[in-house]
Amino acid sequence: MVEDIDPHIIGITESWATPDISDAELGMTGYVMFRKDRLGRRGGRVILYIKESIQAYEIKFKKEAECEEAVWCNIVTGKSTLTVGLVYRSPNISMEENEKIHNAIKEVSKRDCIIMGDFNHGHIQWTSLQSTGREDQEFLNLVQDSFLSQHVLEATRGENVLDIVLSSQKEFVDNVKICEPLGCSDHNQIHFIIKVKGERNRKIRYRNKFHKGRYKDMREYLAKIDWNNTLKNKTATECWNILKSEIDCVVDKFVPLKKQGKRSKKKHLSKEAIIKIKYKQMMWKTYRHTGSEEVYKEALNQATAEIRNSKRSYEQKIAFNIKHDSKSFYAYVRSKQKVQDKVGPLEGSDGNIITEGFLMAENLNEYFSSVFTREDISILPVLETKFEGERV
Repeated sequence: MVEDIDPHIIGITESWATPDISDAELGMTGYVMFRKDRLGRRGGRVILYIKESIQAYEIKFKKEAECEEAVWCNIVTGKSTLTVGLVYRSPNISMEENEKIHNAIKEVSKRDCIIMGDFNHGHIQWTSLQSTGREDQEFLNLVQDSFLSQHVLEATRGENVLDIVLSSQKEFVDNVKICEPLGCSDHNQIHFIIKVKGERNRKIRYRNKFHKGRYKDMREYLAKIDWNNTLKNKTATECWNILKSEIDCVVDKFVPLKKQGKRSKKKHLSKEAIIKIKYKQMMWKTYRHTGSEEVYKEALNQATAEIRNSKRSYEQKIAFNIKHDSKSFYAYVRSKQKVQDKVGPLEGSDGNIITEGFLMAENLNEYFSSVFTREDISILPVLETKFEGERV
């Protein structure tokens, strides 16, 4: 469960993507999911979650660079794009699949990119740029020949650096932190900041505070309108438009606005659970410096148990109060639904990527209207008379 982080991009590889774990259980609401499932074998896939507020779309490569367990996306960053890739390279990978990964990295490195994942090259010393073994040396040569920077220098599983972050420009990645494993995974988390200017479609939203509306002033304003003359000789549609316009006007004048804040996604976590999570993180840092694992494991078990108890108590509470507060119950149920794909960005007929809402709507309208059949109505057939006689 991703309980205590709220990143903009999340990459999940290997055992965390087994079929036993559903998308809803991972708790990735508010994200767009890009995934690549392992074919022909049980379990395993790579999943890349990108926040809905970020314009992103998946890209494909030619057959010689189409990896079995890798997903690639373009993120719109102002007037340019940043390619983000998530790769899982199995330790038992075939030569053909290994070559595809190398081809994909060569292709992506020609543009602004960030590549992350579990590559299982544990014998590379990234501080000195030395390695042992043919495959490790080939990968190190690939990274250097592609002018990529590798940012993870601490061990991510045991004493090995298996999970890495590559970037085409060193300044793209900052503040890399190795954090405690997520759940029962044996790999440490990697947190880092991507320093690019993103094009985000998040807008500040406001809502009316009707409970603080000045309804006395509203009635006086509406009473001054001569409705008989205003609506005289008007059609039903025209009357409705006038009435709607006046209602909108009085709402804007006499009902104050309130900026919509960001809703908490941790309602099911009690204060005790949040304290336990923070304590677990502190003990992880202590374990990394001292090597004392017992204290961290105890804190981890306590945090896990408290999260489960807090979630169970919250679910029982909203289920018990469903008759009085059905809104909270159904909001929680909706939050557990699977991630829904959003529309766009789209590729236009000229091959350019369209990200603006109006242009995407126009593009979809043009595409679907192209299949409409245009009938020739200049020459219409004459209907054959079936009945002859006088009308009654």
